Amino acid sequence: MLKRYKYPFLLAGSVALICGCMFLPNLLAHIPVTYGTDLKPEQLFFNMEFTNLMNQFFKTGTLPFYSWSMFLGTNFFSSQTFYIMGDPFTWASLLFQGLNFFDRTLLLEILKFFVSAFSMFALLRTMKISSKISLFGGLCYAFSGWAIFFSGQLMFHSFYCLVPLYFCGIEKYLASGKKIQFLLMTAILLISHWYFFYTLSFLTPFYYIYRYSLIKQNFKYFVSETLKLIGVYFVGVMIAGVILVPTICYMSGNNRIGFNTDLIFQDPQVYLHFLASMFVPNYQYIYGVNVFETDWHVTREICIWAGSLTALLMCQMMWIKDRVFKKRTLLFYGAILILAIMPMGDAALHGFSDPSFRWTFLLTLFNILTASWMLENYEQIDSTKIIGMAIIAAVICIGIIPLAGFVEGKSQMLFRNYLPQILLFSSFGFLIFIEGLLLKRRAINLLIIITVLEFSLSGGLHYLNKMDRSERGSYSFVQQVTHVLQDKDQDLNNYLNYLDSDNYSQYYRIFVPYDSLYWSYSHNMSVAYQLNGLMIYDSTYSPSINKLAELNPDIKAYNSGMMLNIEDPSLMTFLNVKYALVLEEDELPQGVQWNLIQNDYRGNIRIYENLDYRALGTTYSSILTYDEFIENGESIQILNDHILCDQKDYHEIKDFLSDSDSVNLEEISYGGNQLTGKIKTSSDTFMIITLPYDDGWKILVNGKEIKKYNVNGGFIGIALNKGESHLEMYFVPEGFKLGMTISAFGCILAVVLFGLERKKKHEYKEK
Repeated sequence: MLKRYKYPFLLAGSVALICGCMFLPNLLAHIPVTYGTDLKPEQLFFNMEFTNLMNQFFKTGTLPFYSWSMFLGTNFFSSQTFYIMGDPFTWASLLFQGLNFFDRTLLLEILKFFVSAFSMFALLRTMKISSKISLFGGLCYAFSGWAIFFSGQLMFHSFYCLVPLYFCGIEKYLASGKKIQFLLMTAILLISHWYFFYTLSFLTPFYYIYRYSLIKQNFKYFVSETLKLIGVYFVGVMIAGVILVPTICYMSGNNRIGFNTDLIFQDPQVYLHFLASMFVPNYQYIYGVNVFETDWHVTREICIWAGSLTALLMCQMMWIKDRVFKKRTLLFYGAILILAIMPMGDAALHGFSDPSFRWTFLLTLFNILTASWMLENYEQIDSTKIIGMAIIAAVICIGIIPLAGFVEGKSQMLFRNYLPQILLFSSFGFLIFIEGLLLKRRAINLLIIITVLEFSLSGGLHYLNKMDRSERGSYSFVQQVTHVLQDKDQDLNNYLNYLDSDNYSQYYRIFVPYDSLYWSYSHNMSVAYQLNGLMIYDSTYSPSINKLAELNPDIKAYNSGMMLNIEDPSLMTFLNVKYALVLEEDELPQGVQWNLIQNDYRGNIRIYENLDYRALGTTYSSILTYDEFIENGESIQILNDHILCDQKDYHEIKDFLSDSDSVNLEEISYGGNQLTGKIKTSSDTFMIITLPYDDGWKILVNGKEIKKYNVNGGFIGIALNKGESHLEMYFVPEGFKLGMTISAFGCILAVVLFGLERKKKHEYKEK
C-alpha cells in the first residue's frame, strides 16, 4: 500500500511542508493571517452575515434571502453569489463556528492548497502522466503565483482549486466517452463562482479543440461528439439554475458591465510585466516597489508564474521534436496570446467589463500541463537547446527591470528605487540557469526537491512580509473593533428600542462615524452590530442604488464605486435616520436637528436623536421626472417632498396623487424576508418605502398584490387607495423559483445520464 500511494503521500507531505513555511510564523507569533486587501473590510463581515442568516435558517426555517444589516437592506442571496453564497468552503466554515473567522479561514485556505495539489495530480494522471511528474505538476498548481496572490480572495481560491477536476472531466470524455465528472464539475464550479465560470467557459472550446486534435486520430466524429458534450455542459448549467438565474436577474442592473474595444494597451509596462510574470513570483512586489506599476489594479495583477522549472520547460516549446504536438500546441497558445495582448480580448475574458488579467489562472494551468508533458516525455525535448534557452531566460530576468526602467524614464533611479526587484529577478534568473544544467542531466528528483524548496522559500517570505505586526493586525484588535458598541448580539438595538416605546413599531437607521467609533476598519461594520446602517464596501450592492449615486455622487466614499457612505443631511432624513452615535458633537452631520438624549453610553458615547425623523413609508403629493430634476438643477433635498421617477412612469404615478397631507406608515414589523405595516389615508395617494427597489419584493395591500415602482433614486413606490391599508411585503430573490425549477429538471436529466452511462458500462463488461 505504501508503495502504491508513495507519490500521493509525498505530495501531501510536500504541501504540508510548504504550508508550514508560509503560515507557521503567524501561528508562532499568535498573529492572524489577514493577507488579502478585502479579507478584513469585506469578507469578514460577509461571512459574519452569512453565518447569522444560516443560523437563523437552522432555528426558524427562514431562508437566507434578505439582509437588513447590509447597506439599506440588500438581496443577500443574489448579491453574495459573487462572494460566498455558492462557495463550498464557506458552507464548510459553518462546521467551525467555534473558531474565530481568521483561524477557520486559515484552516480552509490550507485545505484549498491540498485540494489544488491533488486535483491537478488527478488531472495529470488522467492524461497518463507518471505519478512522479504529476506530483511536480500538483505542487506547481497549488503554489503558483496566481494561487498565492489571490489566496486572500477566498472565493477566487475556492474556484481555482477545483478547476483541474473540470478539465479532468473533459479528458475522460475524450478518452473514453465518460460524461458524469464533466457534468458534476460544470455544476459545482458554476455554483461556486459564476464570475470565473464565465471565463472558464470562454476558453473551454479552445482547450477542447486542442486536446481533441491530439487525442483523436481525425475529426470525423467531431461534430456529434462535441454536441454531446455541449448537451452535458448545459445539463450542468441547469443544475446550477438556482444560483445562476437569480444572479442574472440581479447583476443585469450592475453598472460595471460594459465592453472595451481597444486593440493595444497604451502602457507598454503591461506587456513587459506579462512577460516577466512567467519567470518570477511577482506576488512579492505587485503592491510594493514595482517598476511595472500601471496605476490600474486590473493591469497590475498579472500572475502566470508556476515555478522556475515550469518557466524553463515552456521556453523549450519551440524545440519539441514531436511536430504534431508542437504545431498544435503553438496554435493553441497563439490563440490565447492574441486575446491576452489586446484589451478587448482581456475585457471579453473578464465578462465584458474592464480588461483584466485575472483569467491567467487558466494560462497557468495550461503551462503546467504542457511543462509536465515535456518533463514526462523528456526525449521529445531537444536537449542541445536546454542550456541556451536557460541562458536566454536568465538574461530576460536580469535585463527586464532595466528595460522597464528605461521605457518609463526611470533609469537614473533604478538601483535606488528598485533594488529589491532587481535582486528578485536576478536570483530567479540564476535559479533558472541552474535548473537548466540539471534538466540537461535529467536530474528529475533533484529538480522536484528544488521546486519544493522554491515554493517554501518564496511563499514563506511573502506571508512573512505580509504579516501585520501592528496592533490593528492582532486578534484582540478585531475583537475590540467589533464590540465597541455592544458586547452581545442585538444589545445596541435593544437599548435603542428601550429609549422610545415607538421604536418597537418603527424602522429606523443609525448614523455612526467611520473614523471614530468604527475605527476606520470597514464600511461594513453595521453587520457586526446588526444595525440598519448608512455605509457599505461591496461591489454587488443593490443595483437600484446606482441611481441615487448618480443623483448625489458624494455618497461615494473616496470616489470609489464600491464604497458608499451617506452623510448628507437631506438624505439622512429621507432614509429614516433616527439616531446618531458619536464621541464628539462635531462628528454630527450638519443640517439635521439633533437632540442629545444620552452622553455616557458605554462610558463616553453620545446618542443623539433626529427630531426630523420620518417613517420608512411616507406619502407624497408632488412629482418630477429625473430629467426635470437635472434641468432645474434641483437639490437632493427634493427627495423628501417630491417623487422622482422615469418619464415612462410619470403620468401613471401622477394619477394617484392628491393634495392631501403626508401620512406615515405605522405599526411596522420586519425581519427575515418580510415586513408589515399599516397606514390610513384620506384620499388616494402614493407612498415611498425607502428600501432599495428589487423585483424580488412581493407587495400586498389588504391581501391584494399591487404594482411597485422604482422611484427617488432606486427606492420602492406604491399606490394606495383611500382608507386603511394593511401592507405586507415578502421577499424572494427574483428568478429563484424559476432557477429552482430549472435545477430540478437538470438534476433529473443528470440522473438519466448517469443511468445510461452505468447501463453502457454494464453492457460493455458483459461483452
